[in-house]
Amino acid sequence: MTSNSIGIGMIGCGTVGQGVAQILSQQKTLYTRRLGTELALQRILVRDAKRTQQCSKIDPSIVTTNPDEFFTTPNIGIIIEVAGGRGLISQYVRRALSDGKHVVTANKSLLAAEGSELFSLAHENRVSIAFEASCGGGIPIITALQFGLMANKINAMYGILNGTCNYILTEMTQSGKCYSEALSEAQEHGFAEADPTLDVSGQDAAEKLAILSSLAFGIQATSAHVQSEGIDQLNLTDIKFGSELGYDIKLLAIAERNNKSDDHVSLRVHPCFVHTEIPLAQVHGPFNALSVYGHATGQTLYYGRGAGQMPTASAVVSDVINIASGWYPHAFGELKLWSNDHGKNNWVNPDDLPSRFYLRISARDTPGVVAKVGTILGDAGISVSALLQHEVDADKFVPVVITTHSARQGAMNKALAEIGRLEVINGQPVCIRIVDLPHD
Repeated sequence: MTSNSIGIGMIGCGTVGQGVAQILSQQKTLYTRRLGTELALQRILVRDAKRTQQCSKIDPSIVTTNPDEFFTTPNIGIIIEVAGGRGLISQYVRRALSDGKHVVTANKSLLAAEGSELFSLAHENRVSIAFEASCGGGIPIITALQFGLMANKINAMYGILNGTCNYILTEMTQSGKCYSEALSEAQEHGFAEADPTLDVSGQDAAEKLAILSSLAFGIQATSAHVQSEGIDQLNLTDIKFGSELGYDIKLLAIAERNNKSDDHVSLRVHPCFVHTEIPLAQVHGPFNALSVYGHATGQTLYYGRGAGQMPTASAVVSDVINIASGWYPHAFGELKLWSNDHGKNNWVNPDDLPSRFYLRISARDTPGVVAKVGTILGDAGISVSALLQHEVDADKFVPVVITTHSARQGAMNKALAEIGRLEVINGQPVCIRIVDLPHD
């Protein structure tokens, strides 16, 4: 390292870490010209040094498995964390901040659970944490929320934040594949892990939504505050019926201010039907998108590759450059944007959330069944907007699809339980929310 360079240390060197090393090497001249100083990757901390030997852009001499050797390397000012997870990684990040080093991280799980504590530690030690790569891969949504939309009060966000789920749902919708078949294909293409639970359960999207909501609404949110449902129980039958009604199915991450009380917010992740004509319905395959509603801008939409080696590495390196330039640490220290600066949160009761609903019941083909269901819905204050039933052979249980006008979630839950107890109904009703995005 020369006197005119900035030393960088990196924790982890898997897929994203190798992409970071590749970008720093390939674009070294460009970054030096832009910054007026060189970015030098000095030391890499890994658990298994053999894995880094596959990357030609990494000098084996800078790789270590010894944390003390890593943290005592002279002249490192910025530490990149791309190892993921918590536990030991959390200790490493805290050690870096306590040592007065800026941190760039792609670790959504860590920030969603411990962000407020980590931001406080960074402020105490007059350093910064940059985390563009934690949400949305190469989409610069963190920068947009922190700085580009600073003049706005954010009222709502609706996002497709998990590429694995979006790929699976796209295959189910466009190719008619069942869930298990679409999941297997996603794993074959590298869009899903061998254990896809974090993705398909909605937890991955919930962690990202917690981070984004903290920035957008000025709240202290963790993934525990997000009501989440996954896609693993979705049935191809419902996707086909939804298509007939003009809807596409998406796993949406939703953050909204209560329209009656600005200081109350709701955070949720769940599969839902959206009209095929809205922009989010056009987001297919492994792509991500986030629609943000500001009081002055109205709707803005951010779209791109939400994961993958190079898009994520691009976000990491961009954060490094922003820190090295000096403007980001100044903004981090002066502005009150991060969760440790936020006050007490007020959460909307999930039972009070309004929505339209899609219901599918398996009903005995006898007179009066629909009337009984309609009575239960009416008694709960739920109005029917449409009904769909295909002709079938008599004396069988047949699918009946009902869509409703807006109703409280609590009222719908009560009605569903009562419908499920009817003798003319086979099994429990299927209920999927229908989400209508705001109009500017």
